[in-house]
Amino acid sequence: MRYLLNTAGLQEVAAAVAQQPLLAFDFDGTLAPIVPVPDNAYAPMSVSTAMQRLCAIAPVAIVTGRSIDDVSARLAFEPKYIIGNHGAEGMAEVDTDALDQVMRQWLAQFEAGSITLPEGVTLERKRFSLSLHYRLARDRDAAQAAVLQLAQTLQPLPDLIGGKCVLNLLPPGAPNKFSAIQSLLLREGRSAAVFVGDDETDEIAFRQAPPGWLTVRVEHADHSAARFYLGHQSEMAHLIQIIEEQWRAAFGPR
Repeated sequence: MRYLLNTAGLQEVAAAVAQQPLLAFDFDGTLAPIVPVPDNAYAPMSVSTAMQRLCAIAPVAIVTGRSIDDVSARLAFEPKYIIGNHGAEGMAEVDTDALDQVMRQWLAQFEAGSITLPEGVTLERKRFSLSLHYRLARDRDAAQAAVLQLAQTLQPLPDLIGGKCVLNLLPPGAPNKFSAIQSLLLREGRSAAVFVGDDETDEIAFRQAPPGWLTVRVEHADHSAARFYLGHQSEMAHLIQIIEEQWRAAFGPR
């Protein structure tokens, strides 16, 4: 990984913008800082203002693990696309009936009382996925082990994606962020994308991204497959402003 906001990195941003790419962003930890209680997450005003300007001239997608209804209420700007549930919600190509059936089966198992959440763990129910949050657990390592064990009791077995004090449970074979961005590129008639994320759900897209994509992880991680990184979430507003300025310089106002 290389740092993005230096001379060499900004040259890569300019080269990416020159391809008129789809601009895709995660929400939590990317546009919005990570907070102890997920319901309290919002993008800072500086990010929202920069995104509003960018959305006016370029194709922007928010690709998040949250549901579309949830994240939409947290945005003070209007992107062209909002994709929720890690890529499963908001895509016309997805078999939503099959996903709904799996969700009903899982929720029935929780509601039957046979599954007990460990202390400090909360269950977030979304349309096509579940999230087990353990940020508030006293012993996070023990809570992480407990939620992994709990997930293995569900039928059908979920696809698991870890995160920052969260375990995401997706229906087996559900779309992911990479497949969602690919579908949007086909819809847009574009070949290149910029994707900025911060967590393990985003690493799926980082690993599978073709060479023409500019992939950026918020905060350095040795294991990351992203090509570049930002030092901190607070640098997001600056990056968005740079992309917007370069887009206007290259293509003018739309």
